[in-house]
Amino acid sequence: MWIFLPFLIYTFCNEILAMALSSKYPVRILYNLYILISFGVYMYWFDKLLKFRFWKWIIWILFAAAFIYDALTINLIKNLIKTTVNVQAVLLLIFSLVFFVNLLKSNEVIHYQRLPEFWIVCGLLMFYIGFVPLSLYLGQGYNILHIYYIAIIILNLLLYGGYIIGFYVSGRR
Repeated sequence: MWIFLPFLIYTFCNEILAMALSSKYPVRILYNLYILISFGVYMYWFDKLLKFRFWKWIIWILFAAAFIYDALTINLIKNLIKTTVNVQAVLLLIFSLVFFVNLLKSNEVIHYQRLPEFWIVCGLLMFYIGFVPLSLYLGQGYNILHIYYIAIIILNLLLYGGYIIGFYVSGRR
């Protein structure tokens, strides 16, 4: 779980920088970089948790292919890497489901509420279940930008709430 503290510090700094620059410069590049770094963090953490072995290379190749597709088809400075973020979301949803299946098969399921991993995965699952449909609708001609911003705030509260509970439970162990 050590990786989450530097990741959260980076997330905070990225958001502050994006807010400061957004009135004068395009900040999509900051969010695109964030998507790449966040996938690396989540991949590292889930690999430690689930022990992907051979599969991690296939997952990295799939993610890299999505990023290369986006890099070749959009302006990375002005547009969000939508294919990459959706591939990331689907992969993280799959990782979350695998975690829960493994948890159900283990003896730890009896005291699941004491597992920091459980809370972090719950936060990720709730965030990405809500994020995928929003991201697919955004840019399709639907006027949902205000709804999108409100939903992102709520989804971030769920995600970081899961992190906070995970940290709290981890400290009580």
